[in-house]
Amino acid sequence: MEDRSTRKKAIASIIESQKIHTQEELIKALGEKGISATQATLSRDIKELGAVKVSDPEGGQYYRIRVATTIKSHFSAESVEISGQLCVIKVKPGFAPPVSATIDSAGLQGVMGTIAGDDTVLVMLREDADTAFISSSVKAMFNITDITVRVAEDKDCKYAKEICNEIFISSQERKTGIARRTPEYIQEKIKAGKAVIAITDGGEFAGFSYIESWGPQKFVANSGLIVAHRFRGLGLAKRIKEQTFKLSRALFPDAKIFSITTGAAVMKMNYEFGFRPVPFSELTDDPEFWK
Repeated sequence: MEDRSTRKKAIASIIESQKIHTQEELIKALGEKGISATQATLSRDIKELGAVKVSDPEGGQYYRIRVATTIKSHFSAESVEISGQLCVIKVKPGFAPPVSATIDSAGLQGVMGTIAGDDTVLVMLREDADTAFISSSVKAMFNITDITVRVAEDKDCKYAKEICNEIFISSQERKTGIARRTPEYIQEKIKAGKAVIAITDGGEFAGFSYIESWGPQKFVANSGLIVAHRFRGLGLAKRIKEQTFKLSRALFPDAKIFSITTGAAVMKMNYEFGFRPVPFSELTDDPEFWK
């Protein structure tokens, strides 16, 4: 059996020298070096190495070692923008020097150096720098995640099963609420233009919500609000809720919009959006709703 350290060094070498898009490709590349590995072992090694998938300009995604995962940053940053060989990082006033020092310590491949102001850090990149890799690494270092919240499109049907799993797991954790939705039902809402989805810049599912109409179309329910576990605490639920409300009003301008919840956090958020508690008698009398 190969030494674990040797295998991990080989994985790192392969990822740095080639564009590896899948674990199957990585297993094959290891085999060419005379090293065998199971998919479970490989998954663990990839996680420990801090390898992440970044966008490939030619299509798809491939693995890169995110050096930034070894840096324990205690500072925050607000945004990262790259243009040409310059990367501009906006931070809170006074935080630029320590943020600059943290980046210097990370030793990111393709970074020549940094210049710190008061609330801005300028990172100078080499001409052949992998800007996608640097952007994802810096964002990970300072907990910056770019998430787009928009009306779901047909291409988002691929997330249906993941959405259902998140809804079910969350309902189990709360021990209340709707426990099951089928992927087919979620896909139906997406295709009908009655859903809102949150997606990271790397194409990862982050959150979801959909609307239902009753009565006919005199009442509209904002339903199924869910935020994937790793993206909680970022204020994403409120962004999804706001977009869902706007979509409801756009599709059904004359309908009464309601939301049923047993969660205190969602109840508070609903109140901030202008919802007010009402008895069930004021909701739709549509038998399909009550069934």
